[in-house]
Amino acid sequence: MSERRQGTFLFQALILFLFAFWLLAFHTGNSSLWDIDEPNNAQALKEMMVHHNLVVPTFNAALRPDKPILNYWLMWAGVHVLGMNSWGLRIGSVAMGALLVFYLALALRRPYGEQTALLAGLLAATALHSQIIFRAAVPDPLLILFVTIALVSYLRGYLYPEKAERDYLIAYAAMGLATLAKGPIGFLLPGLVIVVFLLLRRELPDLWRRGRLAWGIPLFLVVTLPWYLAVGMETHWAWDRLFIDQQNIDRYAAAMQGHWGPIYYYLFTMALALLPWTIFLPQTIAEIWQRRTTLLQQAPADTFMLVWVVVWVAFFSLGATKLPNYVWEAYPPLFVLIAARLYRALNGTEPLGRRGVILSLVALLLVGFVLTALGAWLVPEKIPPLGGMAYLGLPYIAAAMLGLFFAWRGLLLPVISSLGAGAVALTACLVLLAMPALDALKPSVTMGRMIRASVGARPYAIATWQWFEPSFLFYAGRGAMRVHQLKNPQEIRRVVADGHGTAYLALPTRDVPALRTGLPGALHVQELYSGYELYSRQHIALLRIESPISLEKNGS
Repeated sequence: MSERRQGTFLFQALILFLFAFWLLAFHTGNSSLWDIDEPNNAQALKEMMVHHNLVVPTFNAALRPDKPILNYWLMWAGVHVLGMNSWGLRIGSVAMGALLVFYLALALRRPYGEQTALLAGLLAATALHSQIIFRAAVPDPLLILFVTIALVSYLRGYLYPEKAERDYLIAYAAMGLATLAKGPIGFLLPGLVIVVFLLLRRELPDLWRRGRLAWGIPLFLVVTLPWYLAVGMETHWAWDRLFIDQQNIDRYAAAMQGHWGPIYYYLFTMALALLPWTIFLPQTIAEIWQRRTTLLQQAPADTFMLVWVVVWVAFFSLGATKLPNYVWEAYPPLFVLIAARLYRALNGTEPLGRRGVILSLVALLLVGFVLTALGAWLVPEKIPPLGGMAYLGLPYIAAAMLGLFFAWRGLLLPVISSLGAGAVALTACLVLLAMPALDALKPSVTMGRMIRASVGARPYAIATWQWFEPSFLFYAGRGAMRVHQLKNPQEIRRVVADGHGTAYLALPTRDVPALRTGLPGALHVQELYSGYELYSRQHIALLRIESPISLEKNGS
């Protein structure tokens, strides 16, 4: 490749990176944190910073064994730049998404060609689930990026022996970082993908003959062990035991927090998550099926991508706890395979049938109509204060109709452009219209703002009764303050004492009369707020409860 051509490609990849960063960052910090994961992570970081301890995660003054440390460090970096707010907490995830797009473009150039690599990055940037996962203060973006780096780097090392040592070592280091992001899944599943691929190719001995395990395993341990040992020693191994038992073994063996589904659960969620590019999956699968007899020996890169998808999805399909984000790591190979199929159609090597493209666009049109119907009728019925959201389906309807116009004339590139524009338009609808409406139904932010305005610098305590969301602790609490989750109204006297005479209590509005009846008569109760909450679909009230001495002191 000439220097000029290489420079042009790098410039295109950089433009793609900047586009992805802009798209994922667009209004990302303008909405409050989403329960339960984001405020759980954010509050844990806040407590770690107060305690000057970036080793042991805690939440509400208790060990938090849910996730390893890497995401806390990433959020810490963002908070130091942008502050303890949605922007600071989420900007790291935005960066991980943009880096994923950039990496796909650079790393896939040699095995798949420049245009396929750039197209795969574009699909990753604009897919529907990308607009959710890379806008959240959660560890998944880290796991996605490092699993992708690990597996693509291993594939490159396998395909190109002259640079195998470098690529294999990158793969092992990336697995180490993935393990710091979300635990054993960061190396077990990538390792399983590699083993299955080599078994199918009847080359498993190559794993120890030229897989650089002698250097790779020590490198992996150097990356992962220091923190796992540090948190283990500081907590007398309690964190490590809880993490392995509760968050890995128990989560896989039994459905946790109501997150369950049938074995085909991910076939449905993946079809939605990959929109609008899902519509090209049938053509992609059909073309691969036609090559099934020669695929294993003649197309090792495509075989590796297929093994990656099947192993990852199958593993989580067999698990009891199911969440859509569990299989996001299987999307990059799908983006690659779809991009490769589209590029072969674009350059005329293997054109897509006009009828197939039209049927795909009709399917997207139907999805748009379904989203419009659900937004217009189901959303107001289930969440009355939210009102109609019929606009959610309009971007896909417009993209599909415009795509049909071009498809009828046999123009594929404008079809792809129309779908990309529709994906960007849907993102705009979500962040400019849907998010503000949903944000208004998350009362924790409002209650936290009212508490800060009311109490100033004075001490206080916070509590909940018959209701709790982690966002209330994050927004209403100060520093590493605990929230008291009451079992009966009589406990409020102790909470008021902990708050030096002042406590703020959040509870369902319907329970306020019963609470007032059960409180000691000496306490002064004032209702400050009542608002509808999205998650529990009920009104939540905020009460200020003060002792007579505090009331006199504050002059209220």
